[in-house]
Amino acid sequence: MRLIVLGIVSLVPALVWVWLFREQDLYEKEPPGALAVTFLAGMLAVIPAILLEEPFRMVMETGSPVSRMVIAFLVVGLGEEALKLLAVYLAAYRQTEFTEVIDGMIYSITAALGFAAVENMLYTLAFGIQIAPARALISSLAHGAFSGLGGYHLGLARFATEGAAWKAISGLILAAFLHGVYNTLIMLRIASPLSVTLFLGGLYLLIFKRLRQAAALSPFRHRLKNGENG
Repeated sequence: MRLIVLGIVSLVPALVWVWLFREQDLYEKEPPGALAVTFLAGMLAVIPAILLEEPFRMVMETGSPVSRMVIAFLVVGLGEEALKLLAVYLAAYRQTEFTEVIDGMIYSITAALGFAAVENMLYTLAFGIQIAPARALISSLAHGAFSGLGGYHLGLARFATEGAAWKAISGLILAAFLHGVYNTLIMLRIASPLSVTLFLGGLYLLIFKRLRQAAALSPFRHRLKNGENG
């Protein structure tokens, strides 16, 4: 019974966030089935992430500040963001439903929230249900912010006539860097909770700016603007 409750408090908030971000796509919302597959792919990405990070667990907890920073950026940040990007690539990138630049953001955020849901459940199993609200609000949105900003570049890559690989890689680098900064602030406790919250708030201002920019590139927006219905 406890496992079911923890599963609900971890999954339901993540699914609510997915729905809220899906609503930001004003011109052609993604099918629920495609989002569900991407969400599941993000959940499964936790497994290789655990295998990747486990050898570094002791250093993350007791290592020197420099070694912990290196792991925060190159193992956790880059590793998790690469796995979430792979989840999006396998589940959505090549599908016919991926029709706009903004879809890169929506699918990336969805995979990130699937990843965060499993991660949050593991943390609540270890530390108790009392941490679930903070995990659902802060950690889930942090994952969504990193991957969502990287997903903007993935959307650009999907429709680029040249330089697609570099656009996708630049998005991964951005997401990994932001993830590394966040992990460093948390692990080394070099910023107050308020400062971390402000950092995430700034990322979400940028997320919504990117959502508007991506929406402006939508072919469906231009068809509506030109009075086309087909």
